[in-house]
Amino acid sequence: MRNKIILCVSGEISSGKSTLATRLKESFAFLVFGTKEILQGLAKHESSKRGTLQHLGEQLDQNTAGAWVRDNFTRSSFKSFPDQNRFIIDAIRINYQLKHLRESYGNSIVHVHLEADKDVLASRYQDRLAGAKTPRSIKSEYKKAKANKTEIGVASLRDKADLVIDTGHSTPDDVALRVVSFLGILPSIRDPMVDVLIGGQFGSEGKGQICGYLAPEYEALVRVGGPNAGHSVFAEPIDVFHMLPSGANRNARAKLILGPGAVLNLGKLMEEIRRYGVDTGRLLIDEQATIITHDDIAEEATLVSSIGSTGQGVGYATANNITNRKPSNKNKARDHSKELMGFLGSSHEELEKIFSRHGKVLLEGTQGAGLSLHHGFYPYVTSRDTNVSGCLAEAGIAPGRVRKIVMVVRTLPIRVESPETGWSGPFLSDEISWDRVAERSGIDLEDLLSKEKTTTTDRKRRVAEFSWSLFRKACEINSPTDIALTFADYFSVKNRDARRIEQLTRETIHFVEEVERCAGVRVSLISTRFDYRSVIDRRAWKEG
Repeated sequence: MRNKIILCVSGEISSGKSTLATRLKESFAFLVFGTKEILQGLAKHESSKRGTLQHLGEQLDQNTAGAWVRDNFTRSSFKSFPDQNRFIIDAIRINYQLKHLRESYGNSIVHVHLEADKDVLASRYQDRLAGAKTPRSIKSEYKKAKANKTEIGVASLRDKADLVIDTGHSTPDDVALRVVSFLGILPSIRDPMVDVLIGGQFGSEGKGQICGYLAPEYEALVRVGGPNAGHSVFAEPIDVFHMLPSGANRNARAKLILGPGAVLNLGKLMEEIRRYGVDTGRLLIDEQATIITHDDIAEEATLVSSIGSTGQGVGYATANNITNRKPSNKNKARDHSKELMGFLGSSHEELEKIFSRHGKVLLEGTQGAGLSLHHGFYPYVTSRDTNVSGCLAEAGIAPGRVRKIVMVVRTLPIRVESPETGWSGPFLSDEISWDRVAERSGIDLEDLLSKEKTTTTDRKRRVAEFSWSLFRKACEINSPTDIALTFADYFSVKNRDARRIEQLTRETIHFVEEVERCAGVRVSLISTRFDYRSVIDRRAWKEG
């Protein structure tokens, strides 16, 4: 691939040159050099008519043998932005202009010619000026512009071009894609730039604290799922994220993205945005994300008393996407543009921009593998697949993009407390009391009980012994590259003082070793407490 690309675009009036330049600027970081702007500056009037600019351009071509384009580009763009590697010149109109550029910049020059049928060109010109001028004056102006001697000769530049594109049969996005494909600058669809973090049990594994710890290493933080999951990150006061990525405050530079599979409570989302001071330039909400309605919440209320659902309406809102696929169903984020003004966009397009500059992305899953709709213990499950494959689908990220998969597990898994008239589901291991946990660990019982409540509904939790069969199943389904082990202090309160693995208790170290044998991968992160500097980092890839 060339170190520097100078893309020279030619084409008749309305062939799509400026549209292409705008697309390449927005999506592929090209710096646009506009010959029209140079001529307007020389004419000392931005609204100079096309005929005046054409005449001025012809005078410059005659006086400099077409070298004025190269000279102005070199002075105002190439030398002024030495770190810039991608330029587009909009536009080249005669062969001598291109000749001077090739003589100065050699193989950095790529010439693309755009064309379309004459009826398409005329129609575009008319559409562009519709409303500003009368149809008759537009037609007269276009006819005069096309009669210009230089404009007549523009079509002949197709014979000199490296690439010719008929824009009459391609959308602007398709034209841009064909150009960057030709240039060889599309990011590889197999470059591993995404790390995925998921839970390996029944949620509440401490994913928020791990995400907060990892967040500074990424350019973008992506979250999927819905408000039935709350992730806590230690701060003073504690940060609790129900919809925003958990690392939002730990990495204030990161782009925040809510993917198309996200299910959102609009009121709670806006409150969270205000609480953490997130502006429109930082957060992107995919327009395909689902919005929970009051009816969804009301419908889901019946599940609270039977299986311990959080009752946030996520399941019914998700089901509504399938059962009510009608134009009248206004359940997508794009249907709430007034409330979400400035936040809406395409997560796919944003991620592709990040991938094109080799930016790393952290995808944060919610809940846990044991709650998966497909792989959990139905009906004591959530309304989505909580595993890596499900999270990638919800975010719109290809499996080939994945670099690392971090699966978070607790030393002692939890489930939400069973409702009075129902049950919240099995553990696959012996359920124990919090009194027993306090006795083993040396942690004060009241301290345990005050913290072991669900983040979203503030309900008590059940606790059980570590299930090796559940853990192995989660490993088989998710194929983690790394395990993050949390709540090491539940083995012993002494672990809270550990800063290195050898400072953990012997029992804890033996447990870590057994987890590694069962998973076949390293326990790379160990959380010893809920506090600052609470993670023992054993990764070999943290600088990669």
